[in-house]
Amino acid sequence: MKTLKHLFIALTMFFCAPVFAQHAYPEVTNNCYLDQFVLESDSIIAKIDNAKIIEAVTQGWDDKMKSKIEGVLGLQILVDNRGNSCLISYRNDTNQKPKKMNIEGNVNDHLKWARQSIKVSAIAVLEFKDGEISVKRMGTKDYVNLVEIKDN
Repeated sequence: MKTLKHLFIALTMFFCAPVFAQHAYPEVTNNCYLDQFVLESDSIIAKIDNAKIIEAVTQGWDDKMKSKIEGVLGLQILVDNRGNSCLISYRNDTNQKPKKMNIEGNVNDHLKWARQSIKVSAIAVLEFKDGEISVKRMGTKDYVNLVEIKDN
């Protein structure tokens, strides 16, 4: 009986792990259809100019908010084959509240990527410092650690 219990626990963990492994960040949105997608690892698959990411994320922000925000915002975005965005998860380590920033609405409504053949999970990290915004694209090979990837 004890062996059966351990087997049941192991199987439950095995089948539930992929559900949790799909999210790179702790704040999860539940509006994306997560059937099958690939993660960017050592090269950028979902192509977009960093300025377009900044423009979409900061859509509707006033000048005061843009100049006062400090910190780091991590975004995991599902990009479909038509270039549409859907925010999967995010981490807000800034001095602004996510609701005021309208992170989910801005990403889903204003961020348009180039068409591609497959669905991709793209990870972008925005750093806000002294009124400047920089973007880094991140990837993973081991599904645990994120590393910066450069456009080839």
